Amino acid sequence: MSHVFSIDVEDWYQGIEIPMEEWGGFERRVENSMTRLLDLMAKYDVRATCFVLGKVAKEHPGLVQRIHEAGHEIATHGYSHAKIYNLSPERFRRELQHSIDLIQDLTGEQVRGHRAPYFTITEESLWALDILRDEGILYDSSIHPVFNYRYGIPNADRQPSVIESDNEAQMLEVPVATYPLPDPLPDANVPCGGGAYLRIYPYRLQRWFLRKIEERGEHISVYVHPWEVDPGHPKIDLPFQVSATHYWNLDSTLPKLERLFQDFVFRPYREVFADELETLSP
Repeated sequence: MSHVFSIDVEDWYQGIEIPMEEWGGFERRVENSMTRLLDLMAKYDVRATCFVLGKVAKEHPGLVQRIHEAGHEIATHGYSHAKIYNLSPERFRRELQHSIDLIQDLTGEQVRGHRAPYFTITEESLWALDILRDEGILYDSSIHPVFNYRYGIPNADRQPSVIESDNEAQMLEVPVATYPLPDPLPDANVPCGGGAYLRIYPYRLQRWFLRKIEERGEHISVYVHPWEVDPGHPKIDLPFQVSATHYWNLDSTLPKLERLFQDFVFRPYREVFADELETLSP
């Protein structure tokens, strides 16, 4: 059973709520950390979907081309890594268009997928779904059916579902993996789709969650960031709620991924959902 592995391609300082205007003073490390992930995926014949931040595509075009040439799908992670509910619809559309144009110019392929920074398509920003479809996006992986201080729609579908925009165009929503808790806790799901949770959970617990989801006949999406395989990246003072997850157990990421790649089969969104996306094509 093939599942999806994805990477939110951003540098270490871009995912900790530092405004884009202040990024110039930080050390660039994304190329080296992505090389570690590319090498590990090649070893285990894993092909992924890489949600590339537009700013990364602009500053590291050779990296985007390397990812593409290695057979991975490239989708968009927006441009500035701002939370969508903090953007106006007009700015969101401009940044989305810019990120798509940058990627398509580098790969020669249409961008069909999107993931919001911090999974921030929430009840406050559902308007973004219409804009995504208007701009040619066929699938999104931004709605996380969990409780979190940054994101989440707890009662959203846990599994892939087709959503319809105001202009009746359809798009596939594919959440990252969660495990449903039994009654009497309706809409309470345990996040287990990677990121900080991969680093926090013991690997045996992580695998148990994913095997149980698989036994239910359900799809699994797992993701990481490049900086999560770079335990040497700089440590800066951050609010505890941010630093506790950003820097936790970074040494464990690569060994856990290696075990994950041996235990499960992973392919890009465009392959796992090829039939569904074909029906949605304009």
